[in-house]
Amino acid sequence: MYDEAGGISRSIRILVNDRYDIQFASIQIQKASQYLKEFRVFDQLDKGLPIEYNLDDYCISIDKVCISNQDYYLITAAPRHPQCKNCKEILMDTTTGLYNRNFWEQIKNEINLFPRTCNFSLIIIDVDNMKAINDVFGHLTGDRVIEIVGHAIKNNIREDRDIGIRYGGDEFIVLLPNNKQDTADKVIERIRKDINRRALEEKLNIQVSVGVAHNQNLVDLEEMIKRADKHLYKEKETKKERKTKMYDLMKQIAELRIELDRREMERNNSLSSLELLELSERIDKLIEKYLEGV
Repeated sequence: MYDEAGGISRSIRILVNDRYDIQFASIQIQKASQYLKEFRVFDQLDKGLPIEYNLDDYCISIDKVCISNQDYYLITAAPRHPQCKNCKEILMDTTTGLYNRNFWEQIKNEINLFPRTCNFSLIIIDVDNMKAINDVFGHLTGDRVIEIVGHAIKNNIREDRDIGIRYGGDEFIVLLPNNKQDTADKVIERIRKDINRRALEEKLNIQVSVGVAHNQNLVDLEEMIKRADKHLYKEKETKKERKTKMYDLMKQIAELRIELDRREMERNNSLSSLELLELSERIDKLIEKYLEGV
């Protein structure tokens, strides 16, 4: 967390209430109090949040968070590296504007930061056809797809309470504290609609699968991910089965149409008008079944 010389060896997080009392710190409270003074944190709280600034060899970010309907200040401090210009490169994904995997690892390891969180939902979103998009249209289009999904997530969650994370590649996580189970379903529906709208505007086909897990208390994020993953892959399997059935229907329709055209073109047509009508009706029923599946 910090080395013997007193410097930070990796990012730390401190949570203070509106009276500036430390409620949580990922390091010793005494050391955290010292850092708050050194980083002049309390001089920044009357400014517009979130705020980011560099001080000596550190990147500091301050934001306001709401936990169990109570406001807190969340301070993150990280060592500056030669290739790192600001804190966004540490905890933010530049493509989507969401948090990145580094942020996820921090909250996963510091679960006690949310001791009063209840009715917690975790959503996983995965782009089904990402490989096909990259292969056909190129990685620039693939990056645009990631950006569209990220913006759809960001615009459909509560800015001051919910957390959107680009977990890796084409996978995203949404954390919804203090919400009922049906709220997560509504959030998912809004995100799906927003993705579809943005994809239609840019003439893209973006398909996503979603899994969700609920818990009354925030205890084990990895266990919740496993549960959400099961639901996500169940949706993927359902889509595969549906795609196979749709393909079979299309194949049957094509075969019947070929048969109907062939019989109608034969000079010595062995089929009666009634038989031709029955064949046409079979095709119509298959088409109706196909459209119902869509």
